[in-house]
Amino acid sequence: MATTEIIPDYDGDVNNYPVRTTGGTTWRVGTALVGKLTYSYRAFLRCPNTALPAGTITQVELFVYPNTAGGAGHLADVHAYRSNGQPDPEAEPNDWNLYNYCASGNLYLDDTTALRSAVGQWLTLGGTVVADITAARDAGTPFSLALHEELDNDPAAYVWASEAGLPNAVRIRVTYTPPPAVGPTWWTPHAAI
Repeated sequence: MATTEIIPDYDGDVNNYPVRTTGGTTWRVGTALVGKLTYSYRAFLRCPNTALPAGTITQVELFVYPNTAGGAGHLADVHAYRSNGQPDPEAEPNDWNLYNYCASGNLYLDDTTALRSAVGQWLTLGGTVVADITAARDAGTPFSLALHEELDNDPAAYVWASEAGLPNAVRIRVTYTPPPAVGPTWWTPHAAI
């Protein structure tokens, strides 16, 4: 078995007004009061296809580290972005669709309380995540995840984004069995004379 960690090459959040934000050191999951308006935030992250390992993938984990913890009732869901994680959130031209797609894909983790505390944690993803990330790798597409707060009504967690850099940056860890080594191809056995 081997593992590899992949830092997203595109991540951010989108709110229900709808406005997308990328490039900051944190992104939000949950609600936040800005002036007199309450915004509901969902997050997305994309892992480049070139970073997905060859071989048989057996487990996928997500590292999250809130800079600011979510509210006491915060329950986060982790999904495939859109459906199976193959669509690219950066290519989505409509921010309202982006917001909706952050809660519409295959469910990998339901109602985690991990974003209630400002502690870095590895979350083991389940459901169809292994099949989905393998399919993305084999199709030559990136693999994208999305997070939202269960009812979009609890105070937001501010999670360190990829731009925050290690050791705090959001990332995935993929456990896999490497493909078998291939020997030299120039040698061919011959029958005895």
